[in-house]
Amino acid sequence: MKIIIDECLPKRLTRFFENDSAYTVPQIGLSGSTDSELLEELDKRGIDVFVTIDGNIEYQQQFLKRKFGTVVILAVSNRFSDLEHLKDKILEAVSSVCKGEVAHIS
Repeated sequence: MKIIIDECLPKRLTRFFENDSAYTVPQIGLSGSTDSELLEELDKRGIDVFVTIDGNIEYQQQFLKRKFGTVVILAVSNRFSDLEHLKDKILEAVSSVCKGEVAHIS
């Protein structure tokens, strides 16, 4: 499974996905892209799941026809210490989200 972690999340989140290919947006050379540019590029690259903390993205962008699923983390902040306790929920959401779907975890 190919997983992309949004650039507003800590790189350490990639460690949650030991058996999958998880990378951050900067690691795949897309840092600084607008949301629409990023999502279009993820479609082209055959990504399975996009993980973000941007709670507004689903209201600003179209996800229904995307070739990947999206997991939106609802947390107090994007600090790793505020996300670490959500590891099991994140892993579950990533493994069950379908393409074109947006899953929320908190």
